[in-house]
Amino acid sequence: MCRSGSKGHQMVNYGYYTGNKWHRSADVIFCTDPVNEQTIASFAVYPVSEMESLVLSAAEASREWRKVPNKEKSEYLQKICSCIRENLYELANLESLESGKPFKESLLIDVPLGADCFEYYANLLLTLQDSYVLNEQGPSLFTCVPYGVCGIFLPYNVPMMIFGFSCAAALAAGNSLIIKPSEFGALSLCKLAEHLSSLDLPEYLINIIHGTGDTVGSKLASSSVNMLSFTGSRETLTHVIRESYCQPKKIICELGGCNIAAVFNDCDFDEAVQNVLGSSFMKSGQMCIGTDLILVEKGISERFIEILADKAEHIAMGDPMDPLSGIGPLRTSLHRINIHNQVSSLINSGATVLCGAEIPQSKGFYYPPTILLADNIAYKEIFGPVVQIAVMDREEMISSIENNPTGLTLQLWTKDSVLSHDISSTAACGMVWVNSFGQMSSQTPFGGSGQSGWGRQLGVQGFYEYTQTKHIGTGIRKSPVSGWFGL
Repeated sequence: MCRSGSKGHQMVNYGYYTGNKWHRSADVIFCTDPVNEQTIASFAVYPVSEMESLVLSAAEASREWRKVPNKEKSEYLQKICSCIRENLYELANLESLESGKPFKESLLIDVPLGADCFEYYANLLLTLQDSYVLNEQGPSLFTCVPYGVCGIFLPYNVPMMIFGFSCAAALAAGNSLIIKPSEFGALSLCKLAEHLSSLDLPEYLINIIHGTGDTVGSKLASSSVNMLSFTGSRETLTHVIRESYCQPKKIICELGGCNIAAVFNDCDFDEAVQNVLGSSFMKSGQMCIGTDLILVEKGISERFIEILADKAEHIAMGDPMDPLSGIGPLRTSLHRINIHNQVSSLINSGATVLCGAEIPQSKGFYYPPTILLADNIAYKEIFGPVVQIAVMDREEMISSIENNPTGLTLQLWTKDSVLSHDISSTAACGMVWVNSFGQMSSQTPFGGSGQSGWGRQLGVQGFYEYTQTKHIGTGIRKSPVSGWFGL
C-alpha cells in the first residue's frame, strides 16, 4: 500500500467511462489525499451537453439487456462479483487511500459486501417466477419489467458497497446504469471499470460520469432517466426533486438521520460499550448507520460514560494504511470545519465535552473521537467522529426514541425481551438491532423511515424497487363489457 509522495506512487488521471470506453475532457476534478493533503488523482468532468445523448444510448442498452435470459444475466453478475473479489486488495487500498478510513474496514467489510450483492442477485435471478391468478375471464400474469435507465449517485465513504447495494439489483432487474460517483470517492469504481472492460458487457450498460453535484449531478437528475437512486442528505433530496420535476421519475434514497443507541441497566455491559464505541467512531463517524445519540439509563450511566470516554480517548488516530490506526482523517478540510462548527454550536447550547472537540495541529484532515454530554438532546447527524450522550430514566429513553424524526437504525441493549420487542415493534425506523450492531447482509433489506429515506436496498425487496409490475390478462370467455350498450 502506498500514497502520494511515497516511493513508487504516481498520480493517476481517469477519464469518464461510457459505451465501454474511456473518454477525456478539458475539465478535471482533482482528488486529494486526506492524510498528506497532496493531489493523487484527477477525474475528467463529463460534458453536460452530452447527457441526453448518453441517456438515449443507455436506454437502447436497457432494451437489449431486458431481452437477455435471466440465466445469462446471472452469469454476467457473477462475473462482476468475481472481478471485485479477485481485485479486492487493490480496490480496498484505493478506497482507504482516498477516503481516509482504515484499510481493514475497506478490506474486510465494505468492498466484500459490494461483491456479495452481485452474487446474491445473480442467484436470485435463477429463482424468479412470474405469478398467475385465474379469474372468471381467464388467466392473469403478473411479471416484473425494468424501469429502463437508472441514474445512480454513489457516496464517498463506501462507494463499492453502495455500488453493490444499488447497481447489482438494478442490473438484475434489467436496467442500464448511469453512475455518478462522489467527486470525493471515485478511485475504486474507476479501477473496477478498468477490470470490467474485459468482461464483454453490453455497450452502454454501465456508464460512469464525473462532476460536481451542482453541475453533472443536477443534469443527471433533470434528464430523461427513468429512475434515480442516491445516498445523501435531505438537502440533496430537495435539490434532486427540484431538478427532476419537469421529467418526474421514481426516486429511491437513503438520507441517514440521527441513529440512537439505547443502553438499559440490564444490558451486557461490556458488549454494549464495545458496540457503541465501534458504531460511533468507525470510518471517523462518516457512516450513515453510525451512532449519533446514546441514551443511557441512570443506573449504569456513570460507569458507562467513564469507560466509554476513556476508550474513545485511546483510539489510535493515524494513517489509515497503518494496521494500528483505529481512526483515520475526515475526507475533506471543509467537512472538518463543518463538524467542528456543529460541535461548537452544541457546546454553546449547553453540552459538556467529555473528550475530543479540538482540531489537531498535525497535517491531515483529522478530528479526534468526541463525546458530548447533552443537556438538551438534539436529533442531529453530524457525520463525523462525534456522538452525544444523555442520561435518562427508562420512560424518558422510550419517549426520546419515539420522538426521533429520522429513523434509519436503532440499537437496543437490554436482556429484557419484552422491552426490546415492544420498542422494536413501534419504533419508526428501518432497522432495529437488539444486542447487536451492523447486522446486515445482501439478504437483509436496508433503508430508513420518515425523514431517513424512501425505498429499500438489498434483499428481495431491493430487487423489486428497480422493477415495475406488469399485469397481462388473457380473456378465454366473453368479456363482461361485450354488449354493454346493446349495440
